[in-house]
Amino acid sequence: MHKAAVRRVNEWDGPAMLKIYAPYTGTCHAPEQEVPSLQSYIQRIDRYTYGLGWILCEIDSTPAGFCHLREWREAPKDLFCTELELYVKEEFQRRRVGCALWELMRDMMELGNRKRVVSYIHRENEEALRFFEAMGFFREREGSGELVCFSFSLKPRDPEAQLPTKPYLIENLDYEAAREKAAKGILQEK
Repeated sequence: MHKAAVRRVNEWDGPAMLKIYAPYTGTCHAPEQEVPSLQSYIQRIDRYTYGLGWILCEIDSTPAGFCHLREWREAPKDLFCTELELYVKEEFQRRRVGCALWELMRDMMELGNRKRVVSYIHRENEEALRFFEAMGFFREREGSGELVCFSFSLKPRDPEAQLPTKPYLIENLDYEAAREKAAKGILQEK
């Protein structure tokens, strides 16, 4: 039986995550045309892990995929709306890794009182388009450009919160429960 885990990342995960991300660069699956340097990628992880969040999925201690949040490109000062990117190694696709990553990230955003998340998907990336629709995102708009904007309305724990709660400040019991729930479905048939 395989052992699966979904968890927050740290800078030590940078090399493994960069290996997952590298094959996507220069394609319609990633926003970057070239693989970033390891140092700049680790700096990116450090910057966003504590403020917005990065999550890693491992199967038998092997990194299988990750997702992260960043400021929403259309309104970077909107603290309640973030932008999601999600990547899964090819050999782990269709094994519910992406579902587990999304589930834990969604739960953490809701526990942190965020209200909305968006993702920009290249219209040629049919697998990602289907995935985000299956996860409950809706196509917010499709312009004449290459990207389709998907949006998901979250259910914040405290809709009246003045600021979102950073991921590392979420109660450990809540985080662990969400982590365990997300990991349960990995490797199971859809």
